[in-house]
This record gives sequence, structure tokens and C-alpha cells, in this order.
Amino acid sequence: MASKSCIAITKYFLFIFNLFFFFLGGVMLGFGLWILIDKTSFIAVLETASIPLHLCSYLFSGLGIFTMMMGFLGCLGALKEIKCMLGIYFILLVFLMAFQITIGVLVYTQRKVIERKLSLAVKGLIMSYNRNDKQFQNLEDSWDYIQLKFACCGWNNSVEWQKNPSIAINASEPNERQFFLFPCSCHSSFSKNFTDFNITQEVGFCQAPGSNPLTEKTQGCRKRVFEWVQENVISITIICIGITVVELLGMSLSMLLCRNIDPDYDKLIRFQ
Repeated sequence: MASKSCIAITKYFLFIFNLFFFFLGGVMLGFGLWILIDKTSFIAVLETASIPLHLCSYLFSGLGIFTMMMGFLGCLGALKEIKCMLGIYFILLVFLMAFQITIGVLVYTQRKVIERKLSLAVKGLIMSYNRNDKQFQNLEDSWDYIQLKFACCGWNNSVEWQKNPSIAINASEPNERQFFLFPCSCHSSFSKNFTDFNITQEVGFCQAPGSNPLTEKTQGCRKRVFEWVQENVISITIICIGITVVELLGMSLSMLLCRNIDPDYDKLIRFQ
């Protein structure tokens, strides 16, 4: 059995440790709700309308709720010395770490399969790209953001966009005004000859006078995305290791405290 002073230090350190994560979860939840409720202000802050807002909102809200729940269990279990709460806290951390390790192993071993499925999904999205279809609007917004961020067009090259029905019909029909449709988010990837016309939006379709810019075969997003992953793989690895260390610290402290406190179940009854 550890000394009383060691148990007290562990108890309050675990409480402060989880109190920080409880407030962090509250901030993430509030941020997610702000994105969902007040989209106009959030877009004004970022100065872009191409961020996938629903995805960001659900991600921050989900992480916030989970982090608050973990922080609550850790804080209350440590402060009140409730073994069952510390046990639940420990088990959740174990499942979380196991889930992260499983995802990491699957991504590494199945990366070729993931790349192939991702390629098919993006090409399917390009084929069905339609601003009037609300079912796929979040995916379309995400893809527009990627094309703008990486200054690319299409998955392999911009020619793939000519398979989109709206663009194909516009290009095949006689057009007295001599303009061609193209995705507005592709404009940053075109050469100077095709960027002289004004771009009034960053999502949906825009009109290019004269020649069709999609025939330029500009670089696709596939290479740019994987280059970004390779450039940031060290940062991603460091973040993953940091998260793992934090989880191991929480597991160790909760188990140490759980093993060295008296099994007084009346504490839980009195608390309730």
C-alpha cells in the first residue's frame, strides 16, 4: 500500500488533470455549437465559405462531449475516491487506446485499399457534383475546400471534371455566348490565361469565356494531398504519441488510486 501522502498527491493531481480536460471539452462543445448555430459569424472569422461547417460542428461537439464525460468521471472519482468511477474511467481509456491503435494498424496495412476506395469515392463525387442536391452538399463543400487549399482540380487532373453531366452538356451544346462551366474552386489551379475572368464565388459552377479551362490538364489533388500527408507525418506522429502518453498517464494514476483507496461503497451512496 502506498503512503497516505502519496495517495493524496495522486488524488489531487488526477483531479486537476481531469478538471483541465473537462473545461477543454466544454470549450470544444461550445465551439461546435457556435459553428452550427451562428454560421455567418464563423464564416466571417475564417473569411471563407468553403469550410465543411457541419463536419467541423459534429466533430468538435462529439469530441467535446466525450472529453467532458471523461473529465467528469476522472474528477469525481478522484475527489470522492469512488472506485467504480475510477474503474469506468480506466476501462474507457483502455478502449480508447485500443481503438486508436486498431485504426493506426488498419490505416498502415490497408493504405493501398484505402487509397483505391478514396479514389473511387472522389471520382463518384465529381460525377454527381450538383449544388442543388442537399444530400451530398457537405461532401461537396469539403471537396471544394480541398481544391482551394491545395490549388488543384480533380483527383488525377482537371479533365475528370468533364465527365460531370452539367459540364458535359454545356460543352456539347452550341453556345452563342462562348462560355464553359467549371468548378469555381478550381480557379486557383489554372494558368494566368484562364484567371483573367472574375470569380464571384468559391463553390458551385462558374463560367469561363473563350476556351475551356478544364482541358488544360492541371495537377489533380491526389498528389497534393499525399504530399501534404508526407510533409506532416512527423507532426501527426508526435501528436499521436502525445495523446498516447496522456492516456497512459491517466490510466496509471487512476489505477494507482483505485488500488490504494478503501473500498467504501457508502461514498457513492452518500453522493447520490
